[in-house]
Amino acid sequence: MNATDKRWRWGILGPGNIAERFATAACELPQAQLHAVASRDPARAEAFARRFSIPVHYGSYDALANDPAVDAVYIATPHALHQEHAQLCLSAGKAVLCEKPIALSQAQARSMIDTARRHRVFLMEAMWTRFLPATRKALELLQSGEIGELKYLRADFGTLFKFDPANRIYDLKLGGGSLLDVGVYPLFLALLLFGQPDEVKAFAHLCSTGADVSINALLFYKQGRMANILSSVEANTPLTAEIIGSKGTLSLDRPWYKAQSLTVSPNSGASRILAEPYEGNGFQFEIQEVMNCLAQNKLESVLMPLDLSLSMTQVSDEIRAQCGIRYD
Repeated sequence: MNATDKRWRWGILGPGNIAERFATAACELPQAQLHAVASRDPARAEAFARRFSIPVHYGSYDALANDPAVDAVYIATPHALHQEHAQLCLSAGKAVLCEKPIALSQAQARSMIDTARRHRVFLMEAMWTRFLPATRKALELLQSGEIGELKYLRADFGTLFKFDPANRIYDLKLGGGSLLDVGVYPLFLALLLFGQPDEVKAFAHLCSTGADVSINALLFYKQGRMANILSSVEANTPLTAEIIGSKGTLSLDRPWYKAQSLTVSPNSGASRILAEPYEGNGFQFEIQEVMNCLAQNKLESVLMPLDLSLSMTQVSDEIRAQCGIRYD
């Protein structure tokens, strides 16, 4: 059997809503086999396994991490538990796809990466937007000089969540707040395009639990570039992303984080829309990337490298420090 024909056996750690999207996408890929799911609530694990025809279910995370049949684990637990659960699986020799954000802080992310490299095991942050056809097409156009020299980015992600102090969105013990829940998307795009900023200015609106319900951040670069990113859980925002260059503008069409088309608007001339459709929920592309990397014995993805994840946590740390956000 060729490496490209191998079926990779996946374990899912944490059967929540995001895990359902992962499982739905994995079921559509011939190389992916859902082998096991684990929850601290055995009944939840059993119900999830039944829904997706997963043959094995566990009532503990340790049991899944130590299952010799599992090739890779998708970490789908709350943000605050990512480091603990990823390191559990990495230490057991399992490749890990960790749901975004990879960790609460740069210190946690660095510890996870150190563990992966020490055990020589694959690790990637599950930033699924990175692998969508529209994102890849946008990068191709930008690199070809389609809109000239990059100057400015404006991207937002805001969606209204009813306030509930017990909800993970507003619970600092679980890494709550708009920045890590939805703000990671525009932050990711800024760092993907422009790299590490030279200066950050951030403002936030905090709710009674201390979690940020909205954040507006400006990223400055010595080359004269700027990125304005907005996140919110108290309002629905336009969900648009505009990349402005010296020769025109490229827009990922709304909702930009799962765009299926993009618009190129030159300074002179007519705009054109480029369709980049895909079937399914979009998670299949990041899952396929992990399996491609494993087939090539890679320890990280070139498209979503660990240095980019580290950069995201570093900027997040700076934004939170400026806004007075402290996780328990």
